[in-house]
Amino acid sequence: MDRRKFITLGSLTGLLLAAAKSGLTQWIDEREPFAGVAPAFRALKEKFPAPGQPFQAGCYWWWFNGLVDKEGITRDLEEFKAKGMGEVLMINSAGGLGGAKVPQGALFLSPEWRELYRHALKEANRLGLKMGVNMSSGWCMGGPWIPPQHACRWFLQSKITVTGPQKFSGKLPLPGNRDGYDNLVNAPGWKEYIDLPLEQIDYRDTAIVAIPAGADKNPLRTGKRAALFPAKTNRKDASNFIKANDVMTPVATPWEIMPGDVPVAPESVIDLTGKTGADGQLDWDVPAGEWTIIRTGHRMTGSKVMIAQPEASGLSVDWLSHTGVDLQFENLGKILLQEAGDLAGKTLTYLCDDSFEDGFPNWTENIISQFKKYRGYDPTPYLPVLNGYIIGSVEQSDRFLNDYRKTVADCLADEHYKHFAGLCHKHGLQVQNEAAGPSRSGTMCMDALKNLGRSDMPQGEFWLGGKHDEEGGLDEKLGYGMVRLEKGQNKVTKMVASAAHIYGKKTVSAESFTSFRHWYDYPGNMKQAADRAFCEGVNRFLIHTSTATRLQDGKPGIEYGAGTHFNPNVTWWNQAGAFLDYLSRCQYLLQQGLFVADVLYYNGDVTPNIVLPKHVDPSLGKGYDYDVCNEEVLLTRVSVKYGRLVLPDGMSYRLLVLPENTSMPVPVMQKIKELVFAGATVVGPKPEKDSGLNNFPQCDVRVKEMAGAVWGKCDGKNVKHQVYGKGKVYWNIPLKAILKEKGIGPDFICDNENAFIDFIHRSAGDTDIYFVANRNNRDEKAECRFRVTGKTPELWDAVTGETGKIVNAISKDGYTQIDLQFAPFQSWFIVFNKTGLQKPARGGAKNNAANFPVLTPVQELTGAWKVHFDTEWGGPATVEFEKLEDWTKRPEENIKYYSGRATYIKHFDAGGIQAGKSYFLETGVVRNIAELTLNGKKLGILWTAPWRAEVTGLLKPSGNVLEIVVVNCWPNRLIGDAALPLEKRLTRTNITFKKDAQLMASGLLGPVVISESK
Repeated sequence: MDRRKFITLGSLTGLLLAAAKSGLTQWIDEREPFAGVAPAFRALKEKFPAPGQPFQAGCYWWWFNGLVDKEGITRDLEEFKAKGMGEVLMINSAGGLGGAKVPQGALFLSPEWRELYRHALKEANRLGLKMGVNMSSGWCMGGPWIPPQHACRWFLQSKITVTGPQKFSGKLPLPGNRDGYDNLVNAPGWKEYIDLPLEQIDYRDTAIVAIPAGADKNPLRTGKRAALFPAKTNRKDASNFIKANDVMTPVATPWEIMPGDVPVAPESVIDLTGKTGADGQLDWDVPAGEWTIIRTGHRMTGSKVMIAQPEASGLSVDWLSHTGVDLQFENLGKILLQEAGDLAGKTLTYLCDDSFEDGFPNWTENIISQFKKYRGYDPTPYLPVLNGYIIGSVEQSDRFLNDYRKTVADCLADEHYKHFAGLCHKHGLQVQNEAAGPSRSGTMCMDALKNLGRSDMPQGEFWLGGKHDEEGGLDEKLGYGMVRLEKGQNKVTKMVASAAHIYGKKTVSAESFTSFRHWYDYPGNMKQAADRAFCEGVNRFLIHTSTATRLQDGKPGIEYGAGTHFNPNVTWWNQAGAFLDYLSRCQYLLQQGLFVADVLYYNGDVTPNIVLPKHVDPSLGKGYDYDVCNEEVLLTRVSVKYGRLVLPDGMSYRLLVLPENTSMPVPVMQKIKELVFAGATVVGPKPEKDSGLNNFPQCDVRVKEMAGAVWGKCDGKNVKHQVYGKGKVYWNIPLKAILKEKGIGPDFICDNENAFIDFIHRSAGDTDIYFVANRNNRDEKAECRFRVTGKTPELWDAVTGETGKIVNAISKDGYTQIDLQFAPFQSWFIVFNKTGLQKPARGGAKNNAANFPVLTPVQELTGAWKVHFDTEWGGPATVEFEKLEDWTKRPEENIKYYSGRATYIKHFDAGGIQAGKSYFLETGVVRNIAELTLNGKKLGILWTAPWRAEVTGLLKPSGNVLEIVVVNCWPNRLIGDAALPLEKRLTRTNITFKKDAQLMASGLLGPVVISESK
């Protein structure tokens, strides 16, 4: 149990006790007498220090090239369990990416591999750990069992002009193998397959049509409109760094009507598919005039599974057809289930489809029938639009393309992710999908929220930037590739959180802390990223990454080319439990109840449909939170109760905000009408037309009629709001003004404009849970207001697991006001219990209590320290430091390049200590983690600011002995070894370091101070 005594702020109990000793008392609101702790709250509080396996973080457990053995498997899992991990996600792959080569081990799915897999499951079961497995070697789905016919596809087109009347009999020209795909930049492996000849890429026809040749100018792919054409026709490639708005804006931007446009009437398009043989032979009586015959077909892209083991390498599945998923499940999923035996559904709890990184497939064999099913009309007459022709009108052509893209997105959501979930559920497993990016290509056509909603455990990811722990290292000017943030926020985590909330999922999962920094990270510099993700809604961490280890491979061992290394081979592994317990406590509270949000933004039906990173809408202002919904959720899950928009799982919102455009599908317009009539408040412009072509042009008439009824005279200029039924619509009024009109202020207010105190709020029955985090690397003080009254606030510290009452809180104007203090990157939970708020002072003024006592230094431990290093890792047995200093500044090379633990010992007197007062030991700067013992009493692990531990009652007037174990990271030893021949190196790894790389500051830097609490 000693390992749970990790201390950061210092003992929270000690601080509050110190406050009490200073004469600070608390009192109860006489209007609502204290009636004891409610059972639900009591249970929540009792479980908070050690929530247990269901709330523990997990990890990506990489098996590279099958290089694992039973001893290593058992060691890994026992260590994971001991340190506080609750699950592992097994990923099998080849070499470690980025040139990090890995020797060959057990071949994937071989008898040897299966025996190791069964052993892993048995050991996980013995230890009470849960396990998931990725559904391929490498990523994404695919393998040698995927034939070209069921691989992911691109559409291709060719054309020929003929003149009638005549009887045409001949073979139509085949499309070019890269028709429309001349600007590939990021689709994985594209150079290997883009120029394969047609006979190697399984070309197949979809439809052949003829149009009058007078329009043979491809007007949509030339001139000013050409810039939008690749995106609108779903052939634009882009980096996974691309921003959501840069994906959605081109497809949402309407095409201009240009002089000389010659639209083709849809009814004049002739379907020749039935007259064309499988070999392209067309026999047709050509009518008078010139006709352009357009042949539309498709090829396999040629994309393969990334970094798959050679024996499991192969084509990627057709993402728009369930057949590929069936083949994957038959050839891999069933083997995993069979080998798991009775542990399937018990220890093996889910299968996973890792992040979408397979280019931008845009077609499937049966896309015509799928289009008819989803959109309600035959797309065949409009296929020439994909080649740049105007069918009907420029607007109709644009609307067809949105219908086409929506169909692709629907197929991806239903044929792949929904079908995969169904197969998992059929066999008693859940499904976890990183189904919405950051995708590669970033332009993959998807309804991101719908994809995520098909998962039991929707998942995203967040990274550590290349210089994230340096001053200015998160400056956006450095570029997304370096900072891995957009305006200070993670790219996809808010989207995943919204998906979980609107689809009724308990957890918001994230591949966490991915980076290209090898061993430069540790709990103290990971916390900022963790808290950012928590405030965005993440409540289930899968640490990336924990490579499977073998003892014979040495340390730091064989590693992945990407990922924050987090396994028993890291130097600070014995202290890692402190950080894992922090994550567990946070996840425990942030999985309780429901997320609190005031606004639900409808993201429209333009596809690709992606949610922007968390941000402050200028119309809404700071302190409010929100979710984003898609068309499906709006149509099938949103209703109205007591004037609020509600979801079946309990989520509710005060406002529904529409996108700033005037196109809306008829069913959505109908739903908006129903919601407003029932009492909803809706904000946005008046719709004018449908966004698609189903039942065109009557659909536009219906939209106008319904919008006219709801918006009435509201035009956003002269009239800005309109009552309809029990509800109301607003147009061109700031959201914060509408909420103010309803008497709804921000959910959280921080009065310190120079501080960045982030937050998230959840409500669990009568309990309100706020997580507040200092996003700055400096101390902050702030008067914070929480939109809760009539409840008692408590301060819960997820670092220590300790809880305590807040001694000074004011209830005023619908808020509870609390003065808070934060160390750099520190976070708190403010938990409100319905037992009556402490009574405010007369007139609402504060009492004289302080929530955080003042610490005054009384003694600095100066002079010499004895320091013991580990001789097995090259350090000296014992050295005397005349003063505290950075190891890398020492002249001894075996200290300068040392990595590992060192024990500092200090003998000192403390004659000035007075009985009855509270004292704390402050370590000052530590690089990188510390473990304290004073006079034989273990004080715990310090891993984050403000680096202090309570020592009340432990200090003696003389003869004190302080031991501080300090652990740094691997780079210094790896840099030192880089200058040595292999046989003299202490480290063994496949990761290369340069001998002249900059060393990491290391050791106890201090000053070490004893402080008195006043």
